[in-house]
Amino acid sequence: MRILIIGGGAAGGTAAQFARKTDRKADITMIDAEPYGQYSRCGLPYALRGDTTPEKLVEFGPEWFEKNGIEALYGLRVRNVDFSNKVVETEGKGQIEYDRLIIATGARPWKPPIEGMENEGVFFLRTLDDLNAVREWVGGRKKVIVVGAGLIGLESAESFVRLGMDVTVVEFLSYPLPTMIDEDMGREVKKILDRNGIKGYYSHEVIEMRGNPVRSTLIRNRENDSEIELEADIVVVSTGNSPNTEIFEGIEKGRKGHIRVNSRSETSYKDVFAAGDCTEYPDFVTGKHVPMGMGTMAVRQGMAAGTNAAGGSLEVRPFIGTRTTELFGVEIAGAGPTAHILKENNIDFVAGRFRGKDLPDYMDGRDISVRVLASREGRILGAQIMGRDASWRISMFAEAIMRGDTVQNLSMLETPYAPPIAPTVDPTSIACTMVSMRLRRRK
Repeated sequence: MRILIIGGGAAGGTAAQFARKTDRKADITMIDAEPYGQYSRCGLPYALRGDTTPEKLVEFGPEWFEKNGIEALYGLRVRNVDFSNKVVETEGKGQIEYDRLIIATGARPWKPPIEGMENEGVFFLRTLDDLNAVREWVGGRKKVIVVGAGLIGLESAESFVRLGMDVTVVEFLSYPLPTMIDEDMGREVKKILDRNGIKGYYSHEVIEMRGNPVRSTLIRNRENDSEIELEADIVVVSTGNSPNTEIFEGIEKGRKGHIRVNSRSETSYKDVFAAGDCTEYPDFVTGKHVPMGMGTMAVRQGMAAGTNAAGGSLEVRPFIGTRTTELFGVEIAGAGPTAHILKENNIDFVAGRFRGKDLPDYMDGRDISVRVLASREGRILGAQIMGRDASWRISMFAEAIMRGDTVQNLSMLETPYAPPIAPTVDPTSIACTMVSMRLRRRK
């Protein structure tokens, strides 16, 4: 059995590991364009601010794969794949044959069509090489513009604040974290950014990077077409990613080029699997195929792809999209679709939000916000939480979505209580009660 894996990131590296666990004798080869081994891309903003180091981000280095009998070809790029004859054409090593193929080529930063994008001082933060380039450039510079207020954009913005820089965020949509939370929760995130000195321009688009090296950025207000020029010593672009799938001709892909896979990480070609950021997979709530773009799913898909390619049997549950981050000490988490996605898919819903404290009134707890979205029947479709332990609380909602549980049930859930730890009725239950009451009024 010859198993060939294209890509050595979270999905590809995990696939190699689980292929080896499943078949101890298989001939496993992994092609990786980067030389570092499997490392955490999600950790890049934290290495930028100094919470960890680039070296520590490497979870499984080249020596680990060698020790486990996995041939890793680093710095090698694939030119073409002949699925019919099971042959991969590489640059520099010629043809490599396979019995089973796993595509884990990931994604690259999407480059918006902005004049000056190639100028010195304009960066992305997707790879270890990007991280090292940004760290080298930052020295002595003070003004940074982050284009895009998604997860990596805002985590990077906080890192620059920690480095003592003057930080401005420019976001095309009207509020931060637009793919993660709804607008009312986004307004709370705005307040957090404002309190910590990050200037925000929302509903704005960048139209030009000026100077080489960059010295300013011209942005346009999308609501009134007014233009502003912002000084900048460095610009970091974080506007989403595009899948690395162009060379895979004939394989079934989605609208944006992501490879479609099933629960076993199988593609439309026999003996060809795919995993990670280059794929799309059905969303549990909407039923539509959606791009992955999350390390948690990349690893799970890699487990399935590696296991199944090696002759085992493993399936991945439908995509819930459980997600979390922390900005300036405040946890933010979500599970299931946002209101925008539900509307886009013509799914009727009722939403409710509770804002309060995470401890009894007499214990001076911290602020917490819980937003819940439910169907007309009360089935939980999505939830978003801001506050202490948001990431653990959201896990309860993720499981509730998967089970098809209702706001009525969760409103009566018996949660633990102790004055220094939790209130008598948890904020998650109160939010579910609010939605349940709205549903009753609609009947």
